[in-house]
Amino acid sequence: MAQWQELLNIDSEHQNQVIQVYAHINFPLELRRIASVWIEAQDWKSVAEDERHARACYHELLHQVEEQHSRLVQQNNILGGPNYLQLVNNARALFQADPVDMARIISRCLSEERKIITSTRANLQECQIELDDSIIELQKKIQMADLKIKSIDEQFGKHDSFLKAWQDEVEQLNGSPVSQKLQTMKMGIDRMLEVLNQARLDVCYLIGNTLKLAELVVSRVVDEELNSWKVRQQQACIGAPIDTSLHKLQNWFMVAALALDKQLQQLRKLPELDLHSPPTDLLSLRSQCEQTAHCLFTRLLKNALVVEKQPMSSAQRPLVLKTSVRFSVKTRFLVNHSSFNWTPKVTLIFDKDFDEIGAGNGFRKFNFNQKGVSKLMDAEKTGLVAQFERLVLVEEKYKSNRQNESLLAVTEELHFITCVMKLKLPGLTLDVETSTLPLVVISSTIQGHGAWASILWSAMAADHQPKNQLFLTPPTVTWPQLSEVLSWQFQAMGERGLDEQQLAMLKDKFVDETDGLVTWNKFYKCDAIWVWIEGILSLIKNHLLSIWRDGHIMGFISRDSAIMLLKDKPAGTFLLRFSETKEGAITFSWVDRSTGAARVHAVEPYKKELSISNLADILRHYRLTDPSSRSVNPLLYLYPDIPRDQAFGKYYTKPAGNTDGYVLRNSGHWSVHPTPPPSPEEDRSMESSLNNMDSSMNNMDSSLNNMDFSMNNMDTSLSNMEPSFNTMDPSININSIIRNMDFSTEMELFPELSDMGGPLHGFQPLN
Repeated sequence: MAQWQELLNIDSEHQNQVIQVYAHINFPLELRRIASVWIEAQDWKSVAEDERHARACYHELLHQVEEQHSRLVQQNNILGGPNYLQLVNNARALFQADPVDMARIISRCLSEERKIITSTRANLQECQIELDDSIIELQKKIQMADLKIKSIDEQFGKHDSFLKAWQDEVEQLNGSPVSQKLQTMKMGIDRMLEVLNQARLDVCYLIGNTLKLAELVVSRVVDEELNSWKVRQQQACIGAPIDTSLHKLQNWFMVAALALDKQLQQLRKLPELDLHSPPTDLLSLRSQCEQTAHCLFTRLLKNALVVEKQPMSSAQRPLVLKTSVRFSVKTRFLVNHSSFNWTPKVTLIFDKDFDEIGAGNGFRKFNFNQKGVSKLMDAEKTGLVAQFERLVLVEEKYKSNRQNESLLAVTEELHFITCVMKLKLPGLTLDVETSTLPLVVISSTIQGHGAWASILWSAMAADHQPKNQLFLTPPTVTWPQLSEVLSWQFQAMGERGLDEQQLAMLKDKFVDETDGLVTWNKFYKCDAIWVWIEGILSLIKNHLLSIWRDGHIMGFISRDSAIMLLKDKPAGTFLLRFSETKEGAITFSWVDRSTGAARVHAVEPYKKELSISNLADILRHYRLTDPSSRSVNPLLYLYPDIPRDQAFGKYYTKPAGNTDGYVLRNSGHWSVHPTPPPSPEEDRSMESSLNNMDSSMNNMDSSLNNMDFSMNNMDTSLSNMEPSFNTMDPSININSIIRNMDFSTEMELFPELSDMGGPLHGFQPLN
């Protein structure tokens, strides 16, 4: 079944579209299914142009249905299919009068099917489309061989009946000469046997050619598609936004396994026909086909066990396990069908080859805290699955060469969990194995950063062998490899990857050589740039997620580059960047033109403060205070020209109402002097200002003396006020008293409000 089989493999949404096609066109869908091979073998467009041909096809269609019904009757299984007699009657009622119309309808249905198939293929890669086509062709050839074997079997039945009839006739002669009629009959029987032997040989050749196609399919599924899925899974484990669903891969495994199993059944069917003196070349060819089919089937099954979900604990990243902390693993066997009738058991082994690789290099030895971590696979609709929960690792003490104990750091040891399964088939027992991706075992959470660095590096150096000893001589990686992985980290942690400008700044940190290679020492071992990046990732996750996700943090830009970007911008333009000197901290730089020339300042980086105030509120309330005690917010426009409140307004903390009778206040974020420090010319100007300030201070002392005298007079005036503040009636409103006093505006009471852009949180202006 070529086209029909492809329809069976598409998703349910598109299958519903097929059902709607036949419902609207009024052609029985069961007829399409029952006679699918024959229907697809006809050129219905040509049939619709010839009435005689159309009528012949009409009768052949009914014959196809009646033949199916006859086989079910012989098998005593008429309940195993639809009501064939009713289908025949319906077809006669629909098309007997006009078989040309039937041809047109079938042609239209096949055309609509192809459109639906084309739409499902739109998003598939070309290689996958080719594989799907090969599988469909494989199924078609297998069905053709099946039909030929059934036909040969039926013809041998007729041959046996003719031969028995001839033998009965000869016996009745009691030794009399055989008549010419019986001689002719015997010649016909012998000729029939020759034809059937040739037909059996042709079937073997057909199976042999089909096995060549099956070998191509198995190679594509195992060597390309399975390996491609494993690469995607490893990339997804380190943050890549990649689909790792197993639906498509499992479908390929299932179809290929069923096809090979069917071919083995066909080859076993042929010996039943060997009672009739099979030719020698037939026996030899059949033996070769059986051996090839068996090898392909075994190869497919040995690769059908996969780790669907890599080891992961709730408190760590994937592939980073902590001793005494529970983790889980999920395995799947991609070949599951009721005809196979198997329930295999999976056993987990930690560092299966430890004695060969680990002990000689001073690796630590671990094992599961319980003996015999095994489980029978559960049969699900989507396959055979074994889910291991609550696994715990414990370190085992063993004798080792002390000189080898310190070859690698704890976080540079790569370990594996091997999944072993015994698969028992008729006359065959298979050991099927697969392993997890490289993992790191830590004993303290502070080792997590180094462990994840090792996981990233091992993923980028996935082709390096042997994987356990990767860090004995750590390979280099290219900058394109590393830049992609770094972007995935920010995509996974902060829901936004890195752009080209941010990656360019990071490249300057990682790459020193012209060849664009990055070393393990540069990444983590010595320069530890990864530790700095990890601090930024934690900062984003804990405090800056929304602002980073929305693209308001430029982040990776040096101080010099920030100056270059801001110096030509209007005063108050600012940008956010990660500190290069303080781990896991963020700062902002802004341009100031108060002295005429453009100067770019940078505030001391924020880190712990973000646990108290969010960054948006800090930007909103940040102040610069000059010697005259005037305070202003210098942050007006987010680079390049977005008003501050427009960019960050939705992140501001909304002031709550007054509680417990208190007036709310703001956390202060302010600076006395801008950075960087002033130039030498400005220093001299400041020295002159300080001399003038000394003179002013002398005058201030005189003013303070006068102020003391005034305060004494004020005390006398206040003591005469009725009612006095000391014995004030609670019913009297303090605002009314203030209004009667000699203050022109609220700002005389609170002069700092004039420079803060409005009243403090929770303070209501006087009426």
